[in-house]
Amino acid sequence: MKKEIKKYIPIADFLATVLGKNTEILIHDFENYQESIVYIVNGHISNRKIGDSITNLILEFLQNEAKDNNQFICNYNSKTSSGKVLNSSTFFIRDDNNHPIGALCLNSDYSDMHSSLTMIKSFFPNFVANTPIDVKENLSSDSGQLTLDKINSVVDNFAVTPERMTIDEKMSIITQLNEYGIFMLRGSVQEVANKLNMSEPSVYRYLKKIKN
Repeated sequence: MKKEIKKYIPIADFLATVLGKNTEILIHDFENYQESIVYIVNGHISNRKIGDSITNLILEFLQNEAKDNNQFICNYNSKTSSGKVLNSSTFFIRDDNNHPIGALCLNSDYSDMHSSLTMIKSFFPNFVANTPIDVKENLSSDSGQLTLDKINSVVDNFAVTPERMTIDEKMSIITQLNEYGIFMLRGSVQEVANKLNMSEPSVYRYLKKIKN
């Protein structure tokens, strides 16, 4: 663990003490995306542990927004592998050259509060119903599952199956996955090739065209 990241451990412990057992505090080290979690308190919230992987939101940030000098993302919804919706915030740790090298994340479980609110609303039938929840981050412990989920979500938006897709449609899918940062994960090229009925060299050729 880099010394710049290690110094955030006391801050994580401090936040955990202040916010209590319903908030998960964790630290990511971007040196290894597949095993990026290097410290975690209250891991029971998302059922993740040290050595688990990075999230889709952080990958997208590193791929698209890291150069914009954004320091944090606050108060967005995330979802655990069990389907629990959390309120989350992420602070990006940067080195002396302003490159993001890690992240300090807070994920709060307000489900008990929501249950109480639902009960209160039952006494007021004219109260406005809840709006749909916009989930921006999936808190998966497995980078392989993260890759598959994102590939499937992109492919499912097309009206045809992969074996019937045109070259342009496959290029569109690979472009979107590249924007999501999926190809920063080991094994992603193979998974995309399998899903799209392509060879791995073909996926690399598409990526080369995108980068050029």
